[in-house]
Amino acid sequence: MSILNTWLIWNLTGGVNNGLHVTDVSNASRTMLMNLTTLDWDNTTLETLKIPAELLPRISSNSEIIGDIAKGWPISGVPIAGCLGDQHAAMVGQACRKEEAKSTYGTGAFILLNTGDEKIRSAHGLLSTIAFKLGKDAPTNYAFEGSIAIAGAAVQWLRDGLGIISSAAEIEELAKKVVNPQAASIFSQRLMACLLHGGVMMLAVYASG
Repeated sequence: MSILNTWLIWNLTGGVNNGLHVTDVSNASRTMLMNLTTLDWDNTTLETLKIPAELLPRISSNSEIIGDIAKGWPISGVPIAGCLGDQHAAMVGQACRKEEAKSTYGTGAFILLNTGDEKIRSAHGLLSTIAFKLGKDAPTNYAFEGSIAIAGAAVQWLRDGLGIISSAAEIEELAKKVVNPQAASIFSQRLMACLLHGGVMMLAVYASG
């Protein structure tokens, strides 16, 4: 079992010829199978879901030598020295320190607040997650995350699906003309319902094999 970064590392380090089965703390945290305190796969969760631990990749920090790129690649011998997930990489790239927040806009919109080495449980429905861990022996930085699943995707839908705008830039002028904030709220809620329905359908297909 793996996610995309694991598949890439495995292929780059040899694939079927002793490629390394590795992921990092930020991507592992997204599976909801990793214990945020131990930074290892959570045995209780694995047992509940009947997932054999030996199927899962080793979890590394975000900054350490994972392995070397194998022969057959144009850059063979170059070490793979880091791996981070999407929003986590953006936090590092923008030097987001403790008590600082940053927002990533794309298909969705995700705002993360760095809580330092303290893992805090939110009282307002935010996700407690890993921010980053820059080395085996480095402190773990945690974060609060709030997610808006549909952001840029809504603009794309208005342009390509409904055809009511010809470019993404036009959406700002349309938004300024909204006189009923409740209408905007209903619009975003309907998009979220579509997302949830699609997610349930995907899970149903996966479960049925």
